Amino acid sequence: MLRLFFLVFIGFSATRIVQAEPDFQIPQIQPSMQQHYFFHQQDMPFENKIYRLFIAEAKTKTAQKPSVLYLLDGNAQFPLAVNAVDPNKPLPLIIGIGYVSDKAYVLEERTRDYTFPAQGEAFRQGGQAAGFLRFLQTKLKPDIARHYAPNEARQFFFGHSFGGLFGIYVLFHQPDLFQDYTLASPSLWWGNGEFLAREKPWLAAKPDFVSVTLGEFELYPQRDPDIRPEQQDKIRQRQKMAPMNAQDFANALAEQGVKTQFKLIEGKNHGTSIKDAIRLTLERIQNR
Repeated sequence: MLRLFFLVFIGFSATRIVQAEPDFQIPQIQPSMQQHYFFHQQDMPFENKIYRLFIAEAKTKTAQKPSVLYLLDGNAQFPLAVNAVDPNKPLPLIIGIGYVSDKAYVLEERTRDYTFPAQGEAFRQGGQAAGFLRFLQTKLKPDIARHYAPNEARQFFFGHSFGGLFGIYVLFHQPDLFQDYTLASPSLWWGNGEFLAREKPWLAAKPDFVSVTLGEFELYPQRDPDIRPEQQDKIRQRQKMAPMNAQDFANALAEQGVKTQFKLIEGKNHGTSIKDAIRLTLERIQNR
């Protein structure tokens, strides 16, 4: 059996991180969720790297195998996913994939793992998405299947920013790895979007559903009453680097026959839209 450790998110003091947007604060897991979930933490080595897993396992077992949500940036976003669960509906298994760190976001490692190979000095620290996909395929998912037996037909993926970009990488290279994808604010500017310069259809197989979300102020930064000039300049620069925006990307998938939904999250920016995107994903998991 795997050696599992009690998750120290409960009662963990909120952490602040600095992003392009105003500081984003990670909430505590709501104490009430301890009534519904066992929490485990596990460090998993793979190809000279170590990934930290944050696992929420329902205390009440049912005859039906649980849906499973695989969530990137687990250090920061696992608590958001747990807090978004409706305890009065079937509880999903939640797997947060993170890093061995007390930081909310481990920038160097997530840049390495979540991004396509790209030309140029600005992108030299990334490009190892193939290795991270191999970890999911050959190590993580088989291990979760052995120890938690989730419903293999109801596997959900969530990634934000570079995490959303990695979701695109999975769609392009192994779309049947998950049945449902949430690509929240995907970083379509990475590598000047050259990864999109391919013949259509982009996908060799169609998942059941793809959700693409974006904060309103990411698309329309001039509407953000709190934005600083340097932030707006950075957003505009990245908009120019991307061959299409998130809504256009969702439309392109839909035109290729992929069941796709685009959601503009009103009044939110890149960082503050995360919670909403996760909530929408959990609602879809629990209501289907």
